[in-house]
Amino acid sequence: MNERIQDGVNEIDYSIEQELADVKYALDKSSIVAITDRRGTIVNVNKQFCKISGYSEEELLGENHRILNSGFHPSEFFKEMWKTIGSGNIWRDEIKNRAKDGSFYWVDTTIVPSLNEKGKAHQYVSIRNDITNRIEAEQRLRDSEEQFRLITENTSDLIGVVDVNGDFIYFSPSCETVLGYNLELMKNSTITDWIHEDERISVVDEMRKIMEKEMFSSQIEFRFRTSRGEYMECETKINPVFDNAELVRQFVFVARDITERKKSERVIHHLAYHDPLTDLPNRRLFFDRLFKEVENAKQTKESFTVMVLDLDRFKYINDSWGHEMGDVILIETARLLRKSLSEYDLVSRLGGDEFTILLPKISNILDVKQIAEKILEYFKIPIDIWGNSYTMSCSIGIAIYPENGKEADVLFSRADAALYSVKKSGRGGYALFTREMEMQSLERILMENELRKAIELEQFHIHYQPKISFFREEINGMEALVRWQHPELGLISPERFIPLAEDNGFIIQLGEWVMRRSCAQNKKWQQQGLPFLRVSVNVSVKQLMEPDFVTKVETILMETGLESCWLEIEVTESTFVDVDDATSILEEIRSLGIRISIDDFGTGYSSFSYLKQLPVDTLKIDRSFIEDIDTNEESKAIVKAVLTIAETLGMDVIAEGVETREQLAVLHEDGCSQAQGFLFSKPLTEDEFEVYLRNSQRYISKNDVKSEGFN
Repeated sequence: MNERIQDGVNEIDYSIEQELADVKYALDKSSIVAITDRRGTIVNVNKQFCKISGYSEEELLGENHRILNSGFHPSEFFKEMWKTIGSGNIWRDEIKNRAKDGSFYWVDTTIVPSLNEKGKAHQYVSIRNDITNRIEAEQRLRDSEEQFRLITENTSDLIGVVDVNGDFIYFSPSCETVLGYNLELMKNSTITDWIHEDERISVVDEMRKIMEKEMFSSQIEFRFRTSRGEYMECETKINPVFDNAELVRQFVFVARDITERKKSERVIHHLAYHDPLTDLPNRRLFFDRLFKEVENAKQTKESFTVMVLDLDRFKYINDSWGHEMGDVILIETARLLRKSLSEYDLVSRLGGDEFTILLPKISNILDVKQIAEKILEYFKIPIDIWGNSYTMSCSIGIAIYPENGKEADVLFSRADAALYSVKKSGRGGYALFTREMEMQSLERILMENELRKAIELEQFHIHYQPKISFFREEINGMEALVRWQHPELGLISPERFIPLAEDNGFIIQLGEWVMRRSCAQNKKWQQQGLPFLRVSVNVSVKQLMEPDFVTKVETILMETGLESCWLEIEVTESTFVDVDDATSILEEIRSLGIRISIDDFGTGYSSFSYLKQLPVDTLKIDRSFIEDIDTNEESKAIVKAVLTIAETLGMDVIAEGVETREQLAVLHEDGCSQAQGFLFSKPLTEDEFEVYLRNSQRYISKNDVKSEGFN
């Protein structure tokens, strides 16, 4: 058994070495590669570098890139380059170089700093591609309008030439075919006439910056109006055309239709700020608006009101009638709340049966009570669900700015305290916050005390849930999930103790324990000859905010002996909003060789443009989009869009919460290759997972994926 595993490992090592050799061969054949030390001295070049520069390897080694300086670029150009790479960032631009024989050539250049363990650059790898032909072609285009026209007549991109006032001089035939206008109509117009009015100023400003030489060119997104009155979203490159005095006399606009891509972005953006079930604003949007409302109120001295609302006995509805019935109740609740409030009020769903309401500029207690009573009255009206009459009930907690708090988190917690008071006193009503409500319940106090003793008393345990690659027919990872087995209270749900641990800061100690324990266990399994798998550990916002978090991670890896490549850290999308320097922290972690994944993707993300800048390796699609993917076309379309975007960015995707063969079949059809869920295995104890590993290596057949799913 061990020999077969070792053979498999050797085969993988050989495959990796071969892949690296292939990459090096491809680079040597296609790109110009050089390595310099931190002072810029050349220490390594490939044959392509020697070929294009005309210098031999011996002539180049020990020199710096001044040997190739053409004198074309100002000193500020190189100062900015050194500033960028010296700070550990990747630099990209186009450079004009001089070869040994005095000829000039252009290269598209990417310089990647190699960082040491302190995060400092100790050498730089530059990858260049010869773009001389393209640059010369662009120069010829600037010199010859006729040549430019011949080329543009054969492109589907929109190409236009305008003077410094924006008046059209030339537009490609594609402007007629794509936009639907007669070219004669466009002749006597300016480019801004066809741009959406909200974006005209920004386009004119980009042209001004180019004219004043604040930038050489510009890439900007804006909308073009079509003959149908619709707007086509375009990604547009603006290049200047200079006269003999080096003054801008014309601009060349090259616009590409990105309407479909923007639609996908808007889907993701909407998901980031809205609850997929009710389509109400979600937690992230609510708190974003609440923080802004507080800041505005501090300036204007105005008041506003926050309400927190829970459905009464919602758990009983779910347990008795099923989650489908519960979803219908939640959708109906959203409808009633919208009906009860004005268009200026914000109603959102935080999760589960918890809703929030923000009432701007409403602070008069009588008005607040009237709104609360109106909501309660609406809830008393019976509703028809599947032919049955049902009457809902809710409880409402209320806090008013600034009387009950001057900060967003304080206001929310006090509205929540008022809600707890209503529930404690019998539900079905409302309460305004009072100081007496700040006293925590006995249950919460006891739970918090027990929580602090749980690690010392070894009440916490880790369960492991496998991740499956059903294309490669193997287990390719596992997620570590903490469980609390209390001797008197029994198994306590993470939904109960994790929020409490977040509130009181215990999550830092607990999170460190989970990471240390799971890393140690993974190393133990490796030493026992079991398959090498990456273990995923969830990390909270508060953990990331700890100044020594990265050091703690390094220490855990060192003390447990686990290599960094076998650890993955999972964070939620809100991390990048809640932690100011989350990106730099995760980049530092990633530089250690640890992978980063976004958990519950689709429940809090902002934009595609922002996502592609994040240090992320994997997206885990939230289970809310998977649970009805086989019956809901919208969910299927959303998952497909995420898979497409992830593929574009070179990210892996894992589908969470896969429970049925039908779900798996749809995921397989859409190109998703990795999944996690009860269909494959529930979370298992350490002993159970070890048995699972021993009995389950490469156990998935292709027929399972294509037809029957998993047992």
